[in-house]
Amino acid sequence: MNALTLNLLGDLEVIRDGQVLSLPPSRKTRALLAYLARHPRPLSREHLCDLLWELPDDPRGSLRWSLSKLRRLVDTPGRLRLRADRLGVCLDTSDIDIDVAGLHALCNGGLAEADIEALEHTATRYRGPFLEGLELDRFHDFHGWCLAEREAAIRAQTTLLTTLVERLADSPQHALPHAHAWVRLAPFNETARAQLVRLLLALHRPREAEQQLQLGVRLIREAGLPLNGQLLRAWRSKPSPTPLSENVDTADSQSPVLERIHPDLTGDALEVMRWAALFAPNPDFTTLSQVSGLDTNRLGIALEVAERHQWLSIDAQGLRFTHSAMAAELYDAISPVRRQTMHRRIAEWLAAGPLNDMQQANCLVHHAQASGDLDLATRAMIEAGRFCLRSCANEEAQRFAQQGLALSDGMTGTRRVCLAIELHDILYSAAPLADWEAGAGTVVTLAEQALEHGALAHARLGYQLASHIRWAHGQWSDAHEQTLQAERATRCGDDREQVIAMAETARCLAMLERDLGQAAELLEQARELATRQHIGYPAIPLAQGLLSLHEDRFDNAASYFREARTLCKAMGDRLGEFQAQESLLLIDLERDDYQQAQERCVQLQELGKRLRDGSEAPYADAAAALCTYALEDDSAPFGVALVTLRHADARHRLATLLLQAARLDLARARTETARQRAGEALEHARVLERRSEQLLAHALLAECARRLGDEDDRREHARTAEALLQEPIAAWVRRRCHTLLEQPAAEDEA
Repeated sequence: MNALTLNLLGDLEVIRDGQVLSLPPSRKTRALLAYLARHPRPLSREHLCDLLWELPDDPRGSLRWSLSKLRRLVDTPGRLRLRADRLGVCLDTSDIDIDVAGLHALCNGGLAEADIEALEHTATRYRGPFLEGLELDRFHDFHGWCLAEREAAIRAQTTLLTTLVERLADSPQHALPHAHAWVRLAPFNETARAQLVRLLLALHRPREAEQQLQLGVRLIREAGLPLNGQLLRAWRSKPSPTPLSENVDTADSQSPVLERIHPDLTGDALEVMRWAALFAPNPDFTTLSQVSGLDTNRLGIALEVAERHQWLSIDAQGLRFTHSAMAAELYDAISPVRRQTMHRRIAEWLAAGPLNDMQQANCLVHHAQASGDLDLATRAMIEAGRFCLRSCANEEAQRFAQQGLALSDGMTGTRRVCLAIELHDILYSAAPLADWEAGAGTVVTLAEQALEHGALAHARLGYQLASHIRWAHGQWSDAHEQTLQAERATRCGDDREQVIAMAETARCLAMLERDLGQAAELLEQARELATRQHIGYPAIPLAQGLLSLHEDRFDNAASYFREARTLCKAMGDRLGEFQAQESLLLIDLERDDYQQAQERCVQLQELGKRLRDGSEAPYADAAAALCTYALEDDSAPFGVALVTLRHADARHRLATLLLQAARLDLARARTETARQRAGEALEHARVLERRSEQLLAHALLAECARRLGDEDDRREHARTAEALLQEPIAAWVRRRCHTLLEQPAAEDEA
């Protein structure tokens, strides 16, 4: 057995010395591993960059980062498998056991010579389509390659299963699991379905054979394909029926497993083996003890029986089926109703505790879906999606959310509305919405429905989500109204919901610079209630920090933002963590502490890479480039970074950095550049209706005009700035503007 195993069929899996390794959260990094594994020759860096990254993503930097993550997976002491130089990259697969490579090798010349055990071992390694869930359809070359590999793997697996069924024709109980697998892989193949019908009839299971006959005919006709008569001929070949006692459990008495293996498979041993089949190929002792209902002593005795008869083997790596086909046979022998009940128990047990890795998240989703419980399956999608967000696996979170929304469409009433709101929250956190206006409208509609059903917490979540979407795209008036509506929705809710609603509303109002008196009042109420009920929530220090920043109390604001960052990190709220760091960066920039700002930008860049493909990463890169301009007087990187940030449609972040850059331009006597940047910032601030940024832009433009000798322009901007100073404005902006306007005002008086 190879020390390193790479499974590409189904979910990507890397196993070293029998241990499944945790994979990098980046889907592109995992896709790169699969691509290198299937191309053992060296590939150019340029080709790999074009395959998986777009120009704004810094393809070469992203490739270097991905390769560093892959080395931890494939390289071992004394064995360097991933080789990369300045020009190319290659993965040495000579000692890696790759499931799809073994499948193709067997089907391309080894089928006739291979023994049954080798064929069965290869067949059972097929866990699903090639790179399931990792198609990356936005990257057309990779997507096309992935689909071609997938089709080739399906053809090879079909050939292998066909061979197995034919060679095991004289042993129907052995052939049956492979026939079932063949039909699952090719549901419209009449030959496969006919073979399954024959095997079921040979095993005296006529009712199941008839069900397969009817299902096959219906599927083939619905697909518009011709029927060649094989199914009907298979059905007509059925043997005479065998009478059964009315008191016999037909699911067990007719099971090929119970006919083939030792008759001692009864009682607790049978029950444990059934549960183990649901966790195949590697059941876990702890899990079996939790879900089987057996105490430790009975479970131990049952496992001892299973080991003695070589049904299961037990070693340092845990439990595993000695014969791979046995798990499938046991699973098929469980009645459908019992099987769903067992899947439900497993899903509920997994949902009761925290998810620790992606494998566990996928396991939860699998068992919940197999339970047949629509509500449980949708909740599983939500839990898995939230875990992915905490792990910064945003594309997986998006996939789970989309699958959950598809499931929720089959539900009605309050439950559908509440689950849909939670799924939309995950979807928005995982990736920016392609049609944000339609998305915001959908969420508002759901929030209204939740309010009508009395689901106050979900109504609040829906309104707040809509507010965030509209705020991010400059619809600040609508964002303001939906923020207030979120707070109103939970006035009759429980204490925790009231704390969350008031704190989030105070935070949003502070971000919008609207109704700051109401924001302070709501924040104080939230703090008092949270203190009494011992409730911690990051929106409280975030709102406190924003209000302190508005009041020009930078030290207090920084303390609150650090507290918020810690709470967000502990809760897995990566967007909240980024926003807290972003606010701390603004304080550093306003203090002209560019060394500290540069260090903070490194943290923001690292966090931005792990977040969804929104404006966070471009903002972090642009802020880092601004620090380079401040410390090294090199403005070229900042100009390049601004292009990407503009494409991200983040007006607020763009205006903030442009105003900071304009200050630096003035300090370096680059007045015309400062004028251009302040002018662009003013346009963004007007769209956003941000008075503070408008005031700062007018003050900078007035100073630029003074230096350029354009007195008319200076007076116009100075007058507008003076008018804005009469409005509620952030105190630190007011201070900055007085400094900029001071010299022109003195000249006017003279």
